Amino acid sequence: MNKLTEKKSRTAVKREAENLQKLGEKLASFSVDQIKLMDIPEELKKAVITVKSIEKFGAKRRQFQFIGSIMRKIDPKIVTMALSKVSMGRDFAVEKFKKIEKWRDDLLREPDHFIEKFIELYPDTDRQRLRILTRNAAREIEKKQTGKKYNLKSFKALFKYIREISE
Repeated sequence: MNKLTEKKSRTAVKREAENLQKLGEKLASFSVDQIKLMDIPEELKKAVITVKSIEKFGAKRRQFQFIGSIMRKIDPKIVTMALSKVSMGRDFAVEKFKKIEKWRDDLLREPDHFIEKFIELYPDTDRQRLRILTRNAAREIEKKQTGKKYNLKSFKALFKYIREISE
C-alpha cells in the first residue's frame, strides 16, 4: 500500500482535531479587536468572538469543538500566520511599554543625568516640564513610602509624557 491510499488512524485524526482546537483556544486569547483585524475566514472570526462571550464551561467546550471543526476545513497555516502577526504586534507593544517604564525609573533615580540623556535622544522635549514632572513624581513616591495615603498623579503624568515624546 502506498501513502496516498493509506488511511490515518483514529488516534491520529483525534490528535489533529485536538491540535486545531488548541489553536482555536489561542485565537480566543486575543481581544475582539485583534481578532477582527486578523486575516482569517469570517466564519472562524464569528465563532471565536462568540466563544469569548460564553460563560458556561460546557457551552464553551462545545464552541471550541465547533471552532476545531471549522478549522479542519481551512488550512491551519493561515491561522498560524495570523496569530504570529498579531503576537509580533503584541510583543512590540510590551517592549515599548517596558522601555518607557525604564526611562521613568531612570529619571526618578538620577534626574539630572537622565534628563540630559533623554533630551539628547528626543530634542523636542520640554525640559522644564520634564523636570517638574520628575520632581513631583519623586515627591509623590517619597510620601507613598512614608505610609501616607497619596495618589500618584505626577508619576502617571511622567509616564504619559515620556510615551508622548518617544512616539
